[in-house]
Amino acid sequence: MTLLADLVLLAHFAITVFLVLGMLLIPLGAHWHWSWVRARRMRQIHAGLMALIAIEAVFHITCPLTVLEALLRHAAAPKSFWADQISKILYWDLPLEFFTILYVCCVIWILYLWKSVPPRNKT
Repeated sequence: MTLLADLVLLAHFAITVFLVLGMLLIPLGAHWHWSWVRARRMRQIHAGLMALIAIEAVFHITCPLTVLEALLRHAAAPKSFWADQISKILYWDLPLEFFTILYVCCVIWILYLWKSVPPRNKT
């Protein structure tokens, strides 16, 4: 079960990296004329994931990936070095209100990016 928990943690981390890099690279890509930052499907997934995460935070719903990982670990801490390091990066010991504000601000930023760097229309 530890391996499955580590894989869930890795997927959770990959989603986080995708969201954070998207918020940084979309405006940079617009400046440098990178065409991929206007890919509609990628932008829809990016915005949708961030909106889902913000809704979870507003309604105090624990992320299903966090719940699944905890169930697989039986609430034990990660045993492998890399899983422990990723956990430290991913899980911050801060009040829930901090995350709610952070995620809502991220959604606002993504909506701004959608307007200022619009995705390509379907062809």
